[in-house]
Amino acid sequence: MHPSFRRLNEPRILLDDDGHNVFSQLGEDYTKDIDEAVEDCPPNVSTYLLCCGAGRFYYPTKVGKVDPRCRQLVKEHAKGNDPFGYYLGRLRASGKETFVTFRMNDVHNPEDADGWNLPMVREQQPDCIVDQAAIDRGDHDNMNFALDYSHPAVPPYFVRYFAEVLANYQMDGIQLDWMRFPRHLSGTPQEVWAKRDHLTRFMAEIRAMTNAKGIKLFARVPTSLAGCRVLGTEVVEWTRLGLVDAVTAGAFLTSDYFMPIAEMRAAMGAHAVPIYATIEGLHGFQWQSAESVRGLCTGLYESGADGISMFNFPLTGRGLNQEVYAGMIAGIGDPATACRKPLLFSVTQRRWRKDVDLPGILPVTLAVGETFTVALRVPPAALPAGRARLLLQTGGDVRATLNGQALECFQRARAPELFLEYTYDADQPAGLARPRREECRSFRFAPDLLRAGDNELVVHNDTDRPLHLWRINLGLW
Repeated sequence: MHPSFRRLNEPRILLDDDGHNVFSQLGEDYTKDIDEAVEDCPPNVSTYLLCCGAGRFYYPTKVGKVDPRCRQLVKEHAKGNDPFGYYLGRLRASGKETFVTFRMNDVHNPEDADGWNLPMVREQQPDCIVDQAAIDRGDHDNMNFALDYSHPAVPPYFVRYFAEVLANYQMDGIQLDWMRFPRHLSGTPQEVWAKRDHLTRFMAEIRAMTNAKGIKLFARVPTSLAGCRVLGTEVVEWTRLGLVDAVTAGAFLTSDYFMPIAEMRAAMGAHAVPIYATIEGLHGFQWQSAESVRGLCTGLYESGADGISMFNFPLTGRGLNQEVYAGMIAGIGDPATACRKPLLFSVTQRRWRKDVDLPGILPVTLAVGETFTVALRVPPAALPAGRARLLLQTGGDVRATLNGQALECFQRARAPELFLEYTYDADQPAGLARPRREECRSFRFAPDLLRAGDNELVVHNDTDRPLHLWRINLGLW
């Protein structure tokens, strides 16, 4: 049976590939490069979502323009070849349920002179962005250049290139990625919510197109109903109107160990659709490891996720360590195997987070004599454990108590992390570089001190100087 017949109630592991990691690095034999990328996809991935481009595209479009920095891709188009179409075909032939994912706003480098990511609609009508006034004031934040779906030129532009892709390629579904980047309507939060019908009407138009072709439609949205309100993505109304077959929920460029998925599903009521939780290549300032991926999936399944969507993992794998890529996600398709120890849990970071995201906690500064209290949430499936360790990056001596009990601080003879992880070069700014061993403090305790749910961790600064708390990691074996 072809994967396009995969039922919506079947479990899924989705791999969301930005495409640039392949199309920007094609060699003269592009089929060899794409064949290798398809072979690299782990066998437990059920659904592959291939991005067709951002402001500029990876397929030979007549509606927009091709990314000029993908030089070999441009050469192949001139010869009449279509690496994007070849990639889609090879994915489907390999047995993967294959989607094309569309970034509904991509504002990477919006002012680069070569316009490599400049949407044609913005080139033709520069006033179609969400905050020209901010740019005029000198605020050149990338998000101010996002396309405004309440502008009359923007929805028709996207409809034209959706129609082009749907007419020219075979696929099992498409995803509208509203989280890359998460700004689509101009105005204050109240004005954005008042304009939400612009996005809903657009969803309805695309839904009619996918229905005509007999394929699925997914939407990637914020992790919470509150975040959806900030963004104007009225996901409950979308499900009531039958506009989506499933939702992928996630944060912007970071990962949450827990999400209010149950709240979102309850609000959908009788019209509930599958909700897949997104994890990114990083959690805070840390790259993913096999232990953090399993910890994330354990927490997200407890939160109510119907499956896991991995954003930009091919980019992470190809850029860092392809050899461990498949091992990182082994067993995560089933809650019973995702919780296989060892597991790593981390306290959420504020890095990258936008208004649509759940709040981050770290980093924090502890003044002299100050204490910091945080809830360490442990999923029931992660217990019991045979061993437990805490690692804090503090830059100095601290005391720690967990659920009212003082923890033993001990000197680690090995690297300054609980599990092997990729880190940035040592000359990177604070928080990005691998921490020095002397900056970290490790604590051990009997694992039965932990309870399912929230655990109270209190960090005490007894030094004579302020300390900066960058990371809190809990490891379970």
